[in-house]
Amino acid sequence: MDGPSIPQKHEREILIPKTKKEWNKEDRRSTQLNTKAMHTLFCVIGLKEYSRVSSCANAKEIWDKLEITHEDTDQVKKSKVGILTLNYETFMMKPDEDIKAMFDRFAIIINELKSYGKTYPNE
Repeated sequence: MDGPSIPQKHEREILIPKTKKEWNKEDRRSTQLNTKAMHTLFCVIGLKEYSRVSSCANAKEIWDKLEITHEDTDQVKKSKVGILTLNYETFMMKPDEDIKAMFDRFAIIINELKSYGKTYPNE
């Protein structure tokens, strides 16, 4: 498949989309695989991510955009760990917060720290 999502052909040094009649077996297979991959990605992402990638032309473009959005640099990781560590060390119940909400908020901090490889012993 030459094009991003629709099989293309060269005509007078220019790439133009093939008509469906011109598609060969490989064109059909590539298009079908791309469609399945896009569908799978759309099914597993949230609404926020969907709004970022809904205009992408193919699965590779969706994947690349999601990867850029969610991949942290070392500097960003260190910054996030620093903020999470501060949140952990200064954790307090908020006024008008019930126990469940406090526990949920604390669990999020602990789980995020764990995802970055930082754990605290149970003492």
